[in-house]
Amino acid sequence: MPPDAESVQSRITGFWSRTARDYEAHPGNVAVPGTQEYDAWVAALRSALPPPPSDLLDVGAGTGFVSLIAAALGHRVTAIDLAEPMLEIAREEAARRRLDIGFMLGDAVAPPFPAESFDALTNRHLLWTLREPARAFANWWALLRPGARVVAIDALDAIPDEDPDTPDSNDDHSGEVLFERYYNRETRAALPVMHLQQWAQVVEMFERAGFEDVSEHEIAAVEDAADAPRAHVLTAFRGRT
Repeated sequence: MPPDAESVQSRITGFWSRTARDYEAHPGNVAVPGTQEYDAWVAALRSALPPPPSDLLDVGAGTGFVSLIAAALGHRVTAIDLAEPMLEIAREEAARRRLDIGFMLGDAVAPPFPAESFDALTNRHLLWTLREPARAFANWWALLRPGARVVAIDALDAIPDEDPDTPDSNDDHSGEVLFERYYNRETRAALPVMHLQQWAQVVEMFERAGFEDVSEHEIAAVEDAADAPRAHVLTAFRGRT
């Protein structure tokens, strides 16, 4: 990758590596199994994914929220992320739940797999912090088999896109301070989706990458059950020819 992209990704990976152990403590990042919110997520993913079993790639998997649900639904899951501390947590939870998931270091922009390897590609809370989304979407298209799909979950208005100010805090390790240190002005400027306000713009980006039948909608059941940012799910299909 170009030096500027490498620097941007280094800061992004550095932030998620530093905050990995605290990630699941923040409302909206994950839901606890057995709760109404978790059940709503399971239902939403069951509806959005192809019938199991399928070969599924979860990119920017983090602590494995989507990977764990997909594996429990019966899919064959491979999960990648560039923040090893996040993957460590995901591996621990997969082992606790006795789920067979392949976790490995990998870049969501250019996942290291042969063409036409998967029936579905998922991600959650990734689009907003994705560098080079046009390149990523083209690579995702190539990784999918004919008729396969992307399922992307995000909330475009969850992260403010204005330049960060210096926080009024003396806690050098607070989440706010760390976020604004790693997601500085240069980093934010390099993240195109972070500055979008309309899902139609994201839909157009997927269409330009070759996807068909691209659509998005709010996940109403999750929103009803959670005190969290609005959740949208986008689905995009690789054509069958």
